[in-house]
Amino acid sequence: DAEALEVHADAMRAALSANLWDVESGTFTNMFANGTFYRRISPTTFYAMLANASTDAQAEASVSGWLTNQTRFAINTKFPDGQMDHVWWGLPSISADDVAYPALGYWRGYVWGPMAGLTYWSLQNYDHIPAVRTARQALTRQMTDMMLNMWNRHTHICENFCPHRSSQCQDDCSGDHFYTWGALAGMISIVEAGMY
Repeated sequence: DAEALEVHADAMRAALSANLWDVESGTFTNMFANGTFYRRISPTTFYAMLANASTDAQAEASVSGWLTNQTRFAINTKFPDGQMDHVWWGLPSISADDVAYPALGYWRGYVWGPMAGLTYWSLQNYDHIPAVRTARQALTRQMTDMMLNMWNRHTHICENFCPHRSSQCQDDCSGDHFYTWGALAGMISIVEAGMY
Protein backbone atom coordinates (compact mmCIF):
# COMPACT_ATOMS: atom_id res chain seq x y z
CA ASP A 1 0.00 0.00 0.00
CA ALA A 2 1.03 3.63 -0.49
CA GLU A 3 1.81 4.31 3.16
CA ALA A 4 4.17 1.33 3.38
CA LEU A 5 5.95 2.45 0.21
CA GLU A 6 6.40 5.97 1.62
CA VAL A 7 7.88 4.54 4.83
CA HIS A 8 10.26 2.38 2.79
CA ALA A 9 11.22 5.34 0.54
CA ASP A 10 11.97 7.50 3.60
CA ALA A 11 14.16 4.74 5.05
CA MET A 12 16.05 4.39 1.75
CA ARG A 13 16.61 8.16 1.53
CA ALA A 14 17.99 8.22 5.06
CA ALA A 15 20.25 5.23 4.37
CA LEU A 16 21.52 6.80 1.16
CA SER A 17 22.30 10.08 2.90
CA ALA A 18 23.96 8.41 5.86
CA ASN A 19 25.97 5.72 4.06
CA LEU A 20 26.87 6.87 0.55
CA TRP A 21 28.02 10.41 1.33
CA ASP A 22 31.81 10.35 1.14
CA VAL A 23 33.17 13.07 3.40
CA GLU A 24 36.64 12.79 1.84
CA SER A 25 35.34 13.34 -1.71
CA GLY A 26 32.59 15.73 -0.67
CA THR A 27 29.95 13.95 -2.74
CA PHE A 28 27.87 10.80 -3.01
CA THR A 29 29.63 7.80 -4.43
CA ASN A 30 29.26 4.07 -4.88
CA MET A 31 30.48 1.71 -2.20
CA PHE A 32 32.17 -1.64 -2.57
CA ALA A 33 30.89 -4.64 -0.60
CA ASN A 34 33.86 -4.26 1.76
CA GLY A 35 32.59 -0.80 2.81
CA THR A 36 35.13 1.30 0.92
CA PHE A 37 34.09 4.03 -1.47
CA TYR A 38 34.61 3.82 -5.21
CA ARG A 39 36.84 6.75 -6.18
CA ARG A 40 35.71 7.14 -9.80
CA ILE A 41 33.02 9.82 -9.79
CA SER A 42 30.41 10.13 -12.54
CA PRO A 43 27.31 12.34 -12.88
CA THR A 44 25.39 9.64 -11.00
CA THR A 45 26.79 11.36 -7.91
CA PHE A 46 24.04 13.97 -8.33
CA TYR A 47 21.22 11.41 -8.47
CA ALA A 48 20.92 11.36 -4.67
CA MET A 49 19.25 14.75 -5.14
CA LEU A 50 16.76 13.15 -7.52
CA ALA A 51 15.69 10.90 -4.64
CA ASN A 52 15.62 13.90 -2.24
CA ALA A 53 18.20 12.04 -0.17
CA SER A 54 20.71 14.87 -0.05
CA THR A 55 20.78 17.46 2.70
CA ASP A 56 21.00 21.06 1.51
CA ALA A 57 24.63 21.18 2.64
CA GLN A 58 25.43 17.98 0.73
CA ALA A 59 23.71 19.30 -2.40
CA GLU A 60 25.64 22.55 -2.28
CA ALA A 61 28.95 20.75 -1.64
CA SER A 62 28.38 18.33 -4.55
CA VAL A 63 27.53 21.16 -6.91
CA SER A 64 30.42 23.45 -5.96
CA GLY A 65 33.00 20.72 -5.50
CA TRP A 66 32.09 18.64 -8.53
CA LEU A 67 29.49 19.98 -10.97
CA THR A 68 30.76 23.55 -11.34
CA ASN A 69 34.39 22.66 -10.62
CA GLN A 70 36.17 23.33 -13.92
CA THR A 71 38.61 20.45 -13.43
CA ARG A 72 35.81 17.94 -12.85
CA PHE A 73 32.36 18.24 -14.51
CA ALA A 74 33.02 21.77 -15.79
CA ILE A 75 29.53 23.24 -15.79
CA ASN A 76 30.35 26.92 -16.11
CA THR A 77 27.97 29.64 -14.97
CA LYS A 78 29.80 32.07 -17.30
CA PHE A 79 30.03 29.68 -20.27
CA PRO A 80 31.89 29.99 -22.60
CA ASP A 81 34.19 32.38 -20.70
CA GLY A 82 36.99 30.47 -19.03
CA GLN A 83 35.95 27.06 -20.33
CA MET A 84 38.78 24.60 -20.99
CA ASP A 85 38.87 22.98 -24.44
CA HIS A 86 39.33 19.40 -23.16
CA VAL A 87 36.01 19.52 -21.27
CA TRP A 88 34.28 22.26 -23.26
CA TRP A 89 30.69 21.00 -23.12
CA GLY A 90 30.87 19.83 -19.49
CA LEU A 91 29.25 16.88 -17.69
CA PRO A 92 31.51 14.12 -19.04
CA SER A 93 30.51 10.62 -17.93
CA ILE A 94 33.54 10.48 -15.63
CA SER A 95 35.17 13.37 -13.83
CA ALA A 96 37.66 15.15 -16.09
CA ASP A 97 40.33 14.92 -13.39
CA ASP A 98 40.17 11.10 -13.39
CA VAL A 99 43.10 9.37 -15.10
CA ALA A 100 40.57 7.37 -17.17
CA TYR A 101 39.09 10.54 -18.70
CA PRO A 102 41.65 11.49 -21.35
CA ALA A 103 41.28 8.19 -23.23
CA LEU A 104 37.53 8.86 -23.75
CA GLY A 105 36.21 5.32 -23.69
CA TYR A 106 32.52 4.65 -24.27
CA TRP A 107 31.63 5.35 -20.61
CA ARG A 108 34.83 7.18 -19.81
CA GLY A 109 34.21 10.80 -20.66
CA TYR A 110 31.65 11.20 -23.40
CA VAL A 111 28.61 13.33 -22.60
CA TRP A 112 25.27 11.49 -22.52
CA GLY A 113 21.79 13.02 -22.90
CA PRO A 114 20.23 10.74 -20.24
CA MET A 115 22.86 11.82 -17.70
CA ALA A 116 22.14 15.46 -18.55
CA GLY A 117 18.40 14.94 -18.05
CA LEU A 118 18.75 13.04 -14.78
CA THR A 119 21.26 15.56 -13.44
CA TYR A 120 18.93 18.42 -14.43
CA TRP A 121 15.96 16.84 -12.62
CA SER A 122 18.16 16.13 -9.61
CA LEU A 123 19.13 19.79 -9.38
CA GLN A 124 15.51 20.87 -9.78
CA ASN A 125 14.69 19.26 -6.44
CA TYR A 126 17.09 21.69 -4.72
CA ASP A 127 16.07 24.83 -6.57
CA HIS A 128 15.71 26.68 -3.26
CA ILE A 129 19.54 26.75 -3.00
CA PRO A 130 20.83 29.63 -5.18
CA ALA A 131 24.09 27.87 -6.15
CA VAL A 132 22.20 24.75 -7.22
CA ARG A 133 19.65 26.77 -9.21
CA THR A 134 22.45 28.68 -10.97
CA ALA A 135 24.26 25.41 -11.77
CA ARG A 136 21.04 23.94 -13.20
CA GLN A 137 20.62 26.94 -15.48
CA ALA A 138 24.26 26.70 -16.59
CA LEU A 139 23.90 22.95 -17.23
CA THR A 140 20.86 23.67 -19.40
CA ARG A 141 22.74 26.27 -21.42
CA GLN A 142 25.82 24.09 -22.00
CA MET A 143 23.93 20.91 -22.86
CA THR A 144 21.59 22.73 -25.25
CA ASP A 145 24.52 24.50 -26.92
CA MET A 146 26.29 21.15 -27.30
CA MET A 147 23.28 19.46 -28.89
CA LEU A 148 22.54 22.41 -31.19
CA ASN A 149 26.19 22.61 -32.21
CA MET A 150 26.01 19.07 -33.57
CA TRP A 151 22.55 19.60 -35.06
CA ASN A 152 23.51 22.81 -36.84
CA ARG A 153 26.76 21.34 -38.18
CA HIS A 154 25.58 17.86 -39.20
CA THR A 155 21.85 17.51 -38.43
CA HIS A 156 22.76 14.79 -35.93
CA ILE A 157 21.38 14.04 -32.47
CA CYS A 158 24.18 11.99 -31.01
CA GLU A 159 24.04 8.85 -28.94
CA ASN A 160 26.78 10.52 -26.93
CA PHE A 161 28.76 13.68 -27.50
CA CYS A 162 32.47 14.41 -27.43
CA PRO A 163 33.25 16.75 -24.52
CA HIS A 164 36.07 18.53 -26.37
CA ARG A 165 35.82 21.84 -28.15
CA SER A 166 38.36 21.08 -30.84
CA SER A 167 39.48 17.54 -31.58
CA GLN A 168 38.97 14.75 -34.05
CA CYS A 169 35.83 13.55 -32.32
CA GLN A 170 34.31 17.05 -32.35
CA ASP A 171 33.74 16.81 -36.08
CA ASP A 172 30.88 14.37 -35.59
CA CYS A 173 29.10 12.15 -33.09
CA SER A 174 31.17 9.69 -31.12
CA GLY A 175 28.38 7.07 -31.25
CA ASP A 176 25.27 6.70 -33.41
CA HIS A 177 24.41 9.81 -35.41
CA PHE A 178 20.72 9.88 -34.64
CA TYR A 179 19.76 8.45 -31.27
CA THR A 180 16.62 9.43 -29.42
CA TRP A 181 18.06 9.86 -25.96
CA GLY A 182 20.63 12.36 -27.22
CA ALA A 183 17.77 14.84 -27.52
CA LEU A 184 17.48 14.90 -23.72
CA ALA A 185 20.50 17.21 -23.79
CA GLY A 186 18.28 19.81 -25.44
CA MET A 187 14.93 18.84 -23.96
CA ILE A 188 16.00 20.22 -20.61
CA SER A 189 15.92 23.70 -22.13
CA ILE A 190 12.24 23.14 -22.98
CA VAL A 191 11.61 22.07 -19.38
CA GLU A 192 13.63 25.04 -18.12
CA ALA A 193 11.47 27.41 -20.20
CA GLY A 194 8.33 25.92 -18.61
CA MET A 195 7.10 24.51 -21.91
CA TYR A 196 6.94 20.90 -20.69
